[in-house]
Amino acid sequence: MLPFSVEQLKWFVEHAGLIVAAPFLAGFLIIMGVRASKFLSMAVSVGAVAYGLVHSLAIFQALVSHAFPDPYFQQNIPWFSSSSFTLSVGVLVDNTAALMLIVVTSVSLLVQIYTHGYMREDPGYSRFYAYLSLFTGSMLGLVVSTNLFQMYGFWELVGVCSYFLIGFWWYKESAAKACMKAFVVNRIGDFGFLIGTITFFLYTKDFWGAGPVLGFVGPNGTDLASVIHKAAAAGALNDSLLCFIACLIFMGPMAKSAQFPLHVWLPDAMEGPTPISALIHAATMVAAGVYLVARAYPIWLNTDGSAGTALTVVASIGAITAFMAATIAMSQYDIKRVLAWSTCSQLGYMFVGLGVGAFTGGIFHLFNHAFFKAMLFLCSGAVIHGLHGQQDIREMGGLKKSMPIAHICFLIGTLSISGFPLFSGFFSKDEIIGAAMVHHPFIGWLMMLTAGMTAFYMFRLYFMTFTGEYRGSAHPHESSPAMTWPLLVLAVPSILTGYLGFNIANLQPALAGASPEHGLPNHFAAFIFGPNGPHFEGANVTMMGISIAFGLAGFAIAYLMYLTRTLHFNKTFAESKEGMANLIYNMSFNKWYMDDIYFGIVDRVLLPAYKNVWTFVDMVIVEGVVNGVGLVTMSIGEVLKYLQNGRGQYYALVIFAAVAGIAWISYILPTH
Repeated sequence: MLPFSVEQLKWFVEHAGLIVAAPFLAGFLIIMGVRASKFLSMAVSVGAVAYGLVHSLAIFQALVSHAFPDPYFQQNIPWFSSSSFTLSVGVLVDNTAALMLIVVTSVSLLVQIYTHGYMREDPGYSRFYAYLSLFTGSMLGLVVSTNLFQMYGFWELVGVCSYFLIGFWWYKESAAKACMKAFVVNRIGDFGFLIGTITFFLYTKDFWGAGPVLGFVGPNGTDLASVIHKAAAAGALNDSLLCFIACLIFMGPMAKSAQFPLHVWLPDAMEGPTPISALIHAATMVAAGVYLVARAYPIWLNTDGSAGTALTVVASIGAITAFMAATIAMSQYDIKRVLAWSTCSQLGYMFVGLGVGAFTGGIFHLFNHAFFKAMLFLCSGAVIHGLHGQQDIREMGGLKKSMPIAHICFLIGTLSISGFPLFSGFFSKDEIIGAAMVHHPFIGWLMMLTAGMTAFYMFRLYFMTFTGEYRGSAHPHESSPAMTWPLLVLAVPSILTGYLGFNIANLQPALAGASPEHGLPNHFAAFIFGPNGPHFEGANVTMMGISIAFGLAGFAIAYLMYLTRTLHFNKTFAESKEGMANLIYNMSFNKWYMDDIYFGIVDRVLLPAYKNVWTFVDMVIVEGVVNGVGLVTMSIGEVLKYLQNGRGQYYALVIFAAVAGIAWISYILPTH
């Protein structure tokens, strides 16, 4: 516990905005002149995030110890006011936000310390720290947002900062294309998010009262769930319309959290430096989508608060993504891209948890995943750094001898993400699978199969990288302490955080066959929901056993294929030239051909259609109108020029013709 008094803890809660301000100030200072000194750039950036972590821990302590007695703290400042509504920005601190603040600041701090060792010789060292600070500040601002309007603003800032970081090595064509791809794909999802938010506002604008418009929580029935209920009671909103709005808003999380079919940008984001890969894939950008669904959860329910079609959409998209990404990761050879596809798959697990009603399970997996995935990415960076840029696992092997710290930390991360018993990923993964089995059995079994594939591709990666004989040509070496110490620190929560979701008092009744829905709350669920939360998501012992069996099967196949090499499935699939084996392997290796499909649609449909429309509009309509007006003007001029030829008899003839014409028109027109 931190040595603060009750009054000091209250101060930390009421000044949570400083956590957001500190990284922004650090980024501003680096840009405005501190960048001239590498040490000062690093010190300012790391110091700002370190302060944010201490402040976040103080907020957590205040909420756990009830030093701050209210369930939440909210402060709003008007940003735009009109006669009918006011949009505001502010700071919201509650249990969910406090948890995310700790995740973002702790992982960001370790990544920034690691960056000092990884980017030390890079000429853009200070610029990278400026981008990191702005990126971290944007994510922290998103976490403490009080309403959807404010969250959308920080949501866009996160996207812009990720564009700069992914394309940091802009002189590499692959990095330039990757950051542009990430930006464009995210704009598609953000457009849906924006339209959904505006639509939701139009149908609920009369029901927010004194609370913040589009606010997540508020006094006297102005929270999100209450406003939806009031709008439905007044006939302004119904289940079908709310589902439509929820699906539009969900396009944002689909893109930001790399869910099918807007997932294609995330593996290419590996073109950025490894520290930002760890930050994007662990605790910040990709977690934003999961956090949005959790924060605005009532939007995905029916108007009466029951589970509806929108949650089924969330669970289905998550299940498809988890399975698809796992199949792709099984055949990739780039160490960072295997982990990138693993991130897509694990994010799918989180959305499945939220979609099947395992609210705490989805958030718990986000919490655990942040630590072990950050550690895995930083381990991969240590390997790449020690091999002087090599990322192909076929050119690795035997690295546990020359990189013992990276080896042991990578093994811990592999065991955790594979759901090995007693490691953190085991507890949250099985909580999600157990809930899916109850509400959507098909999704549950698909997640069970995905768990087995996860164990396979992660141990495939581990065995090919760290065991056997070294197959490359570089001279492997362990990284500097600035890079290895963050790995050791992250190894601790990668093992232990799972126990926050385990209550030993539930073990005996669970073994006796009691229903998991009637167990006692664990520490994590009690913090998220409070001691009297709406439900308890217990673990199903039978499903746990089956899940462990699937994971062991995946491990065993990887062990036999890549360590003992007594099983030759890899050759059966990779070297097959025809038949189903060739089809399956190519589907996996070529990422389900999604990039080919998208680029084919763009190159063969959208761009030709755009060219044809442009040709018609510009060449036919625009030029036709311009040329037509010119032709008509010229023709009229040719006719009228004879009226000014200086001949009196010609003028008389024109006058006579005009009078005759007017008389004829008057004669033929009706009298009435």
